[in-house]
Amino acid sequence: MNIIFSTTRQWNPGDEFILMGVINLLKKYFKEEEKYFNPIIYNRNPQIRRARKRDIIKGIDNIIGKDFLEKFRDNSVKDRQEMNYADLVVFAGSPEWCGRRLKKLYSSILDYNIPTILLGIGTDSKEPLQFDNNSFTKSEINVYKNLTKLVVCRDKNTYAAFKDFDFSAQLPCPAFFSSKEFKEIKEVKKIGLIYSTNNAEGGNDVSSETHKYLLNLYNNILEKYKNKYQFEFIAHYIDEIPEFQKDFSNQKIHYSYDSKDYLDIYSSFDFVIGCRVHGLGICASMGIPGIMIAHDQRSETVKGFLAQAIKVNEPFDKVVDVLENSIDNIILLNDKLKLHKQDTLEKYLELFKNNMGN
Repeated sequence: MNIIFSTTRQWNPGDEFILMGVINLLKKYFKEEEKYFNPIIYNRNPQIRRARKRDIIKGIDNIIGKDFLEKFRDNSVKDRQEMNYADLVVFAGSPEWCGRRLKKLYSSILDYNIPTILLGIGTDSKEPLQFDNNSFTKSEINVYKNLTKLVVCRDKNTYAAFKDFDFSAQLPCPAFFSSKEFKEIKEVKKIGLIYSTNNAEGGNDVSSETHKYLLNLYNNILEKYKNKYQFEFIAHYIDEIPEFQKDFSNQKIHYSYDSKDYLDIYSSFDFVIGCRVHGLGICASMGIPGIMIAHDQRSETVKGFLAQAIKVNEPFDKVVDVLENSIDNIILLNDKLKLHKQDTLEKYLELFKNNMGN
């Protein structure tokens, strides 16, 4: 089988954590079915696929009928290549599972009648999504109604649009399965602090308010617990490295261009704190509990990872209460994650068996 995964590469590591989880899930299912597949990606990296309303260069190439002015050299699905090789298309995790950047993929799904599944999709909308032309294009609606085999939503606002479909469900984001290993934690010795800044590329940044809160929170935590726990930082995006040097010049930070390296990076911690949703997800997959600094609507996703959530500007005393309660109950939280992961896996596999047969 040739399976096309809508994702980004070298853009947002969270998308790649989701991809890792989705592939692990599908490999487990298809192994039981005695099948294998070739993973192919449709790369939504905005450097590769712009989402402009008017793109002069692309417009000229469309008139000519080939990539004359702008060659497409990325090792991913190409717009002018026939997609008759695809057996399945998978949209997963990210709020960008529809929209202008995916216009060509949706049209190709319809052109070649390719079965489609949506796994752990979410939204940053504060209101429930409506299944109408105001929320989706005609092509998207056509795919959902006629070619979609399964829809799994990671939050209630997305599920609102699909709850009337027989093949829909609400379950945690597939990033929960990004790790095949699970860590038993008996006590907290090392805590990871996920760094974020407002001076990063849009989509990987946070607001200046969130950055200031994190800066103050982390400094207070480092001061209060400096003789009790070991602390190290984690960055997900390259722009964060020089900013971190300004904010925490004497602290250690982990970073890698390769998202798979974060399995090793995060595995060294017993607890994590930060505002990267899928940083909490990859940790939960390994059995490592965490606290989410909730700074936008997507933070609801961490409920599926059993993470505690603290709002931006929450008083430090409350954070201390949540942190210390979590540390005191670390064995229980670790055990809960193990059971929750197994239960969620069984639910995913059951949905696959019921909806992805020939």
